[in-house]
Amino acid sequence: MTASGGVPSRRFLAMLPPALLQSPDGDQPPVSLALLAAVEEQWLELAADVDRVLDDTFPDSAADWALPYLGQLLGLPPDAGRAEIGSATALRRRRGTPGALEDFAEVVTGWPTRVTEGWQTTLWCQQLSHPARHTASISLRAGEHLLVGSELDQARRSVTPGGSFHPAAATATVFPWQVRRFDGVQVCPLTTPRRFALHPLGVPAPLYLRPQPLQIASDAEDEKPPGTPPTARPPRAPGELPLRATWRLIAALGPDAISYGAVWRLTDSHPLAANSPDDPPLLTLTVDGNPLPWSSIALTGLPDAGAPTPDPMEVLVDPSRGTLSVGSGLAGTIRATFYRPLPGAIGALASTAEPDEGAGTVIIVDPSGAPAAGGEVVVTDLTAAVTAALALPQPVARPPDAAEAPDVEIRLATNDRIVSPGMVTGIPAATRWRIVAPAGLTPVIVGDLGFGLDAAQIELAGCYLEGNLNVDANLAGLTLTSVTMNVAARRVLSVSPDAWTVRLHASRSHLGAIRADLSAFPISLTDCTVDGAGVPLSPCSTPGAGPAPTPALAAADRFPPQLWSRGCTFAGVVAVDVIDATDCLFIDGLRAVVTATGCLRYCHLGPHDQPQAHPTAYQCLARALPPLGSFGAEAAGYLAPVLTSPSAHRADPVFIGASDGGEIGAYHHARRGPLALRLAQRLPEMTVLTVHPHLTIASPEE
Repeated sequence: MTASGGVPSRRFLAMLPPALLQSPDGDQPPVSLALLAAVEEQWLELAADVDRVLDDTFPDSAADWALPYLGQLLGLPPDAGRAEIGSATALRRRRGTPGALEDFAEVVTGWPTRVTEGWQTTLWCQQLSHPARHTASISLRAGEHLLVGSELDQARRSVTPGGSFHPAAATATVFPWQVRRFDGVQVCPLTTPRRFALHPLGVPAPLYLRPQPLQIASDAEDEKPPGTPPTARPPRAPGELPLRATWRLIAALGPDAISYGAVWRLTDSHPLAANSPDDPPLLTLTVDGNPLPWSSIALTGLPDAGAPTPDPMEVLVDPSRGTLSVGSGLAGTIRATFYRPLPGAIGALASTAEPDEGAGTVIIVDPSGAPAAGGEVVVTDLTAAVTAALALPQPVARPPDAAEAPDVEIRLATNDRIVSPGMVTGIPAATRWRIVAPAGLTPVIVGDLGFGLDAAQIELAGCYLEGNLNVDANLAGLTLTSVTMNVAARRVLSVSPDAWTVRLHASRSHLGAIRADLSAFPISLTDCTVDGAGVPLSPCSTPGAGPAPTPALAAADRFPPQLWSRGCTFAGVVAVDVIDATDCLFIDGLRAVVTATGCLRYCHLGPHDQPQAHPTAYQCLARALPPLGSFGAEAAGYLAPVLTSPSAHRADPVFIGASDGGEIGAYHHARRGPLALRLAQRLPEMTVLTVHPHLTIASPEE
């Protein structure tokens, strides 16, 4: 990189002959410096090209365009991913068909997999009242077939089950979700005294087992002598799969390590009671930062009425509901580490937001008040952070490469519950704000939150919103990235009716019902769910009728807004002025005021579509919806169509009807349908001719 003013860097000048740097005028710098600065720029570009050539020879560092060429060298299809190319040799040089199939399926799809062999699930026995015959065949000419089934039958017969139960079958069961970890989050108090919910929003959240990292072993390992085969890894056990921690599974993992009764207490020998605070198999609880041992934790059901009472120094955990009952002797802030599944990369738990190092001013919100290593401003609550941001002076001019960086970035460096500052108003000198929770952190903003800063552009990323979100007319724009609203409490995203020039954009977010009026700019949504139904998850009972669903998108006052959406799912009627939608799923229908403009492309319009109520539809579906995993907020299959095995029957068009052949709806980015089809077609690559591979897909357990 050259220095300012067209002067070459010291490193470049050190490589040049001294004669080129001598000036004929003595004290004046040589005229050739300007030319040498241009030469250095070209030299740096060539050096970067050389480095890229070396990087492109390795799958881990190769550019996306180079991956098909690397795969072709290994005989892989053009759509082979980075992980498959990097482990192609190891997958084909390892022992054990079940283990190899599990690794191959996880590399191809990214989903945890378990393989079962048919001969291990099929049993046979000889009925004692029918002694074995020595005759292995019958003569049709002699009429012996007429004796089949009678007492004079002389032939020995057997029945061979087919499909996945065939003795030569190998069935791969994939779990099409990813399990993510809540790391030390502050539990949410419930209305019942001394009762808490593990989930930050206070919704039911059944516990899941810890996910196991992918480990591929082969005889090509560096730590083993050449030619030494590895130990064949057996198929994954139930405790190594991303399964819901049901009572049956907890008992199966350690039947002799449980003290049974109305309250189950696990001994230290139980696999789920392992002392690993940083990576627990199931759950870790802390009180004011001090780990709570499993001797003080017990498992039981915690219904609203009739639940057991914990001992004074004990915590009762309901793994089916994700709730706690704390004993009277425990006082302090309780935090929990546990796991939850996600069908796609949507919401705060799946956030990949990172701090912007080019931000003009950084304000860190940390309730502990620990000083920052880089000298940033540290406050203990969000209200103080907003006050400090409003007091900032006019930002100075920055270089072109940092021109798009925020003027002020408020980093939520906590997993605790943060009190909302309410409606944020004022005339800030710094107009570009970013409020972000870095990846791995899941803070909750408690209470209604609103933005009315004059001519300000705000981004909110990676956090949970417990209350409503309000947008005032003074704001220039609001961007939501990986945000989860409390839709189970029917929270609403409201835009002021007179917000004519506000730009609203959301991506990879779970949003509640949206209320806005017609404005100069359309509402822009990408890979989002907009839920007007507001159904809470009921893991232990049949959900009641609940309140009537409200529109997912409608007018706040008089005229509905314009909508531009890509890959979204709407639960509730969508009422808009003009719409431009692609790859979207409208569960409860669509109504547009203007039908002469706009277009619907590759969408699912629901079973009760009215063509005259919306603009032209191109390659759209209007049929019964496939079963959804769940309408319950934050469930394992939240508003996600249930994926079925492509080998059983033709996949539902909702999984292959998008513009790129993928899934219609908010989980379009996950490409679940194409991945399942691709795996079913490629399983025979990893099996011998005498083994019959099959694919089954697990359904969400909520």
